[in-house]
Amino acid sequence: MLQKFRYRVDNVMGRGAPALIGVLAALCFAFAALNGLLLLAFAPDGIRPDNARSSVWAGFLRVLSPTILIKDRGSAPFLMVAVFMAFSGIMLMSTLIPVISAGLQNQLARLRAGRTPVVETGHTVILGWSSQVHVVVAELVEANRGRRHACVAVLAEKDRSEMETEIRERVGDTAGTRIVCRTGNPADPQDVTIVSPERARSVIVLAAEDECPDFGVIKSLLAVAGTRGEGGTGPLLVAGVADEQNLAAARLAGGPRCRVVSTQGFIARLLVQSSLQSGLSQVYSELLNFSGHEIYMTHQPELAGRRFHDALLAFRASTVIGLMRQDGRILMNPHGDTRIEAPDRIVVLSEDLTTIALSDAVPEFTPVDPTPAKTSPAPGRNVLVLGSNQRLDAVIEQLGARLPAGSRVDVVADTPVAVEEWRGGGLELTFHRADITRRHVLEGLTVTKYDHVIVLCPGDRDAHEADAGTLATLLNLRDLAECAMHDFTLVTEMADDRNRVLAQAGKPDDLIVSGNFLSLRLSQISQNPHLDGIFDELFAPAGCQIALHPAGHYVPVHQPITFSSVVDAVRRHGHLAIGHRIARRISQPPQHGVRLNPDRAETHTYREEDQVVVLTGSSLIHPH
Repeated sequence: MLQKFRYRVDNVMGRGAPALIGVLAALCFAFAALNGLLLLAFAPDGIRPDNARSSVWAGFLRVLSPTILIKDRGSAPFLMVAVFMAFSGIMLMSTLIPVISAGLQNQLARLRAGRTPVVETGHTVILGWSSQVHVVVAELVEANRGRRHACVAVLAEKDRSEMETEIRERVGDTAGTRIVCRTGNPADPQDVTIVSPERARSVIVLAAEDECPDFGVIKSLLAVAGTRGEGGTGPLLVAGVADEQNLAAARLAGGPRCRVVSTQGFIARLLVQSSLQSGLSQVYSELLNFSGHEIYMTHQPELAGRRFHDALLAFRASTVIGLMRQDGRILMNPHGDTRIEAPDRIVVLSEDLTTIALSDAVPEFTPVDPTPAKTSPAPGRNVLVLGSNQRLDAVIEQLGARLPAGSRVDVVADTPVAVEEWRGGGLELTFHRADITRRHVLEGLTVTKYDHVIVLCPGDRDAHEADAGTLATLLNLRDLAECAMHDFTLVTEMADDRNRVLAQAGKPDDLIVSGNFLSLRLSQISQNPHLDGIFDELFAPAGCQIALHPAGHYVPVHQPITFSSVVDAVRRHGHLAIGHRIARRISQPPQHGVRLNPDRAETHTYREEDQVVVLTGSSLIHPH
C-alpha cells in the first residue's frame, strides 16, 4: 500500500509544477473545510462562524494567514485546534510558494531558451545562422516597410538572447517589422514546427559556414517540406547550394514551390561580368537591393491591345523591361510590335510599388537616328585571375563562355590548383603558383599587359584574414597601375562587407561581397518567386543581359537631351535603356555614378566618357 502511494506521488511530481500546484490547491481546500468544521465545534462565542459557508471562509483565511492565532482567546481545546490550524497553514504555504516560484523560473527559462511556438501568419522564416543573416534580415525589414504586422522568425542552433543582440546591433532599427528568434535545429522537423512554416509566406534557408553546407540545406528543405499540406501547398522555399551537383537534390527536397540558387555559378557569373565591364557590380547591387530600384510585375488594363513599344514611354517614373503572360511566361525585351493582352502584367523597374503609374502625357523626346552598329570582330582579351577558391573552376568556365577567340587567362595563386594548361573555344589558360600578396610577385607579372584583373578571396581562411590578404593585393595593384599609367578593369571579391568600405577608400573599384549578393538575391526571390527566372537570365552568358555602352553610341554628346529621347534612341538599336553612369560621379558613393530608372522628363548632357545602362537581347522565361 505504501509503495503504491509513493509510486503515485512520484508520478505527480514528474508532471511538473502545474500538477503540484493542483495537488496543493486541493489540499488547501481540504484544510480550509477541516478548519471550518473545527471552528464550528470548538470556537467560543464571538469567534464561532454563523454558518457552514462562513466557517469554510474563516478556515481558508487561517490557512493563508496563520498569524490570526495571535488574536485567539478561549478554552484549551480551542487553542490546541488553533495551533493545529496554524501549523497546517504554515506547512502548506511553505510548500506552495517554492513550487510556484520554481514553476515561474522554469517558464522564464523556457522563454529565454526560445522554445515557445511562433503564432504568426504570413511571416517570413529564416532557417539557419551565418554571417549573412543580418543582410537578409535588413533586406526583409526594408521590403516590409509600409506593411502592418510584418514579422520575421529566425530558427537556429544559437542562444535566443545572443541572436536578438546581434541582430539589434547589426541591423539597427527594424521599423514596423518584429524579429522573433527561436532556438532549435533547422534540420529537425520537430524543431522547425516552432516557427510555424506551414503558415509562413516564405522560408529562407541559410547554409551553415562549415565544410559540407549543402547537406544541412537539403535536410532543412526536407524538414519544411514535411509540414506542407495536401496538394503541396505551403510557403515558398528559397535556398542556395554551394555545389551545383547538389542542385537537383535540393530542388527535389524542397518540392514544387522551391527556388534553389547555385551559389558558385551565380557568384562566378557576377565576378566575370563585373570584371569585363566596370560599374556593372553597382548596377547589380541596385537591382538586388530593396532600398534601390526593384523589378515589379504590374497589371495595367489601359495598355491592353497596345504594342510593347508604346508601353516604353507610358511611364514616367518606371522603366518597362518585359511582359508577363497569363500562364507565367516572361518575355524580356520582346519585339516592339508585341501586343499586350488584357491579362498580361508589365515587368517594370521602379523605386517602389507606389511609383508605378501611367503618365498622363508621353514625355517629350527628340527622335535620334540610330548610329550604325560596328561589325568588326572583338579582339582577344588578356585576363589575370589572382587567388583561388571553390569558385575558380566556375570563373574559368564563365570566362571561356564570354571572352572572344584569341583570349588568354592567367591564374596566379599561392595554393596548388587542379588545373592543367587548357585550351578550348579559342581561350588559353595557364597557372602559376606564387604568393599574390607580395609586391615583387605582382611586379613580375607585368600587370600592364592585362585588360581585366579578378582578385578571388581565399576560401580556406578566416574572413578577416582572407580580406587582409585581398586588401594588400588590391592596394599593390592600384599602385602598380598608377605608376605604369595603365588602366584595367579590376574586380575584387571580399568575404566581409565591413571590409568593403576600407577597400573602396581612394578608388571605387568593382567590389563583390559574395555572401551579400547571394543574400540579396535570396531575399528578393522570397518576396517574388518570378524574379528567380529573371535573375537567371540576366546573369546567363547569353540571352537578355545588362551592359554599359558609351552614351555617344546612341545620342549626341554635349547636348541637352531628355532621358525619354535616350530610351527612344536605344530602342532603335533593339535595346532597352534602364539607366546611365555619369563618369564625373564615379568617386561619389554609394552609387558611384550609376543611376537606374531616371525620370523620363529629366534633361541630361552626356560626355564621351558617360555610359548608358542597357538591356540587350531578348528571351522567353518559362515558369518553374
